[in-house]
Amino acid sequence: MQATRQASVPVEDDDGLVLPWWYSWWRVALMTVAATLAAVGGFVLLAKAHQPGAGSVDAGFLQDMRAHHDQAVEMGLLYMNRPGVNPLLSTMAGEVVTGQSQEIGIMVEMLSSRHLEEENSTGTAMSWMGPGMSAPSNAMPGMATAAQLDELQSASGPAADDLFVKLMTAHHQGGIHMAEVAASKAESAEVRQLANAMATNQRTEITEMATALAKSKSAA
Repeated sequence: MQATRQASVPVEDDDGLVLPWWYSWWRVALMTVAATLAAVGGFVLLAKAHQPGAGSVDAGFLQDMRAHHDQAVEMGLLYMNRPGVNPLLSTMAGEVVTGQSQEIGIMVEMLSSRHLEEENSTGTAMSWMGPGMSAPSNAMPGMATAAQLDELQSASGPAADDLFVKLMTAHHQGGIHMAEVAASKAESAEVRQLANAMATNQRTEITEMATALAKSKSAA
């Protein structure tokens, strides 16, 4: 009876070349898969290790800008429901509501994926922007006061147009300031890109609202 070949004996291929015992297509395939999985796992662990945490610029910006956007959506909805307002400005208000609602969803998802709180629960905002920048959450740059929101809710016609543009312009200017800081200081590339996009969009909206209001006044 022919003796069973031991694992330590070299394997001879069809061309007479002696190969190591471990050289076969399935062993190479298994070793390749194992190496790939190890590399992927290492990259995942490295990414998680470098994920910006609760005290980061990334987390602070996302949490505070989420609250900032909440008020922009509120202002847009208040204005759109007022009688006699400019149709073009009303359409722009609707775009603010839609755009910033979508961005709120993006920010919530970013925070959730990082296992961070979806809102700033401390009552103090903007500490992530640097020394001396902290402020109450309801007093972030550009935030309208409760009295101003009440005034907008009661206004109508051209008065509502004027007040909406005034309040939303100030609100956007405050948001742009926050976004610019995040765009330069955030650790995550996706947060920096989001902040840049926000600043660009809000600059455009400020110009468009001012143009629409001016045309409305000249046509009156």
